[in-house]
Amino acid sequence: MQTRIDRGVESLTRLVQNFFIDILPLFANSIVALIMMFNANFYVGLVGLCIIPIYYYVSRQQAIRMSGARRSIKELRENKSQGILGILESITVIKSFIRESIESDKQMTLQNNLTAEQMKTRKISFLFDGLKSFIEQIGVVIIIILTAYFVLTGQMTIGAIMFHILLFNNVSAPIRQLHRIYDQMNDALIYSESFFDVLKADDQIEESGIYKGKISGKFEIKHVDFTYPDNEQKTLFDINMKIQPGQTTALVGLSGAGKSTLVNLLDKFYQPDSGEILLDGISLNDYNTTYLRDNIGLVLQKNHIFNGTVEENIRYGNPNATNEQVIDAAKKSYIHDQIIELENGYKTSALSLSGGQQQKIAIARMFLKNPPIIFLDEPTASLDAVATEQIKNSLDAIKKDRTVIIISHSISQIIDSDCIYVMKEGRVVESGTHEEIYHQEGVYKEIFDAMARSLNIDKISKTLD
Repeated sequence: MQTRIDRGVESLTRLVQNFFIDILPLFANSIVALIMMFNANFYVGLVGLCIIPIYYYVSRQQAIRMSGARRSIKELRENKSQGILGILESITVIKSFIRESIESDKQMTLQNNLTAEQMKTRKISFLFDGLKSFIEQIGVVIIIILTAYFVLTGQMTIGAIMFHILLFNNVSAPIRQLHRIYDQMNDALIYSESFFDVLKADDQIEESGIYKGKISGKFEIKHVDFTYPDNEQKTLFDINMKIQPGQTTALVGLSGAGKSTLVNLLDKFYQPDSGEILLDGISLNDYNTTYLRDNIGLVLQKNHIFNGTVEENIRYGNPNATNEQVIDAAKKSYIHDQIIELENGYKTSALSLSGGQQQKIAIARMFLKNPPIIFLDEPTASLDAVATEQIKNSLDAIKKDRTVIIISHSISQIIDSDCIYVMKEGRVVESGTHEEIYHQEGVYKEIFDAMARSLNIDKISKTLD
């Protein structure tokens, strides 16, 4: 992303600067020289004029040949940047498995491929630049022969030969610059393709809808199919659900079943391929996206913590919140006592806290937002047992009179749900209360029994007895 933005802006900026600084003066000079050549002799001017489209055609063919190599260079640069970032993020794993040499070889391969594509562009440039120089010299030779003929026939003086050569040089000078500018233009267009893809990526979703009515939280999902962009394999198949307002609905399934994908659709991060999603009887597409998300609280398995203080990160849920409201949100997420024990309290950098503490801050952020709809995607996955119990109590309190959709592998959170939808391979296979679907002895029973076994319930119960 950073490479696309940097290279795109840099290329477009260079193109605009070259257009106003170089192209306009050069072509103005060329047009004046061409007019003077026609004024002096029509046939000499015609030679200068004919050279221009030939030179342009060769430059265009050069750009077409180089466009494929440039796109490859762009992709290789992006892959190289992404690879370096990946190494930095996974450096602990790389070192623990002693795989430095493998990662080094991968980066060297990328660099060699990048160098090969760059050499390819140099070869193409060398060949076509030589051809264009040859065309230009041919033009000079033709003018010398033509003017020499006119001198011998007495139609012009011998000094006119040098005069017309100098005028032709003034015409050919901007033509020589044409390749450089045309080359930069194509470079800018190639890099700007990815840049404008970034700018336009979410326009269709962000700008759709104007409805801003009161939201209670009744979702109806009708025959929804979905495929992620740039992915040929469908993720969701004919999803049908009814999520009642003021109730807690659990989405249960193995990893890859499509649970988080469904939440992404409900939060309007993506639009379904087919089917319809209704909220309070109104199509989700008709809702103003900003207004919709302002009424939804989203807590993920791993929430992003910004580079700032604890207070700033909590206040992100409501920038206009008072200090008392920030502290109250921290208390509800059971992080307040830990914060005040820090040397700088709420002014401590949030990035210096542990993963569990950062998750509590993310949940406090949601408390401060106080939305009518809450999406919980494994909210306690990174917390210890005590913290999990604390957060469960907090979530139980905030669930009251709100529509809650929870994705969890926690038995306690699933059992407490008013309705459970079981998903498998992108499809809804079972639905109902815990008691109803457990006794169906289907997918849900397999998952639930596996959860119980993983907790070693038998030994725990004996210990408690």
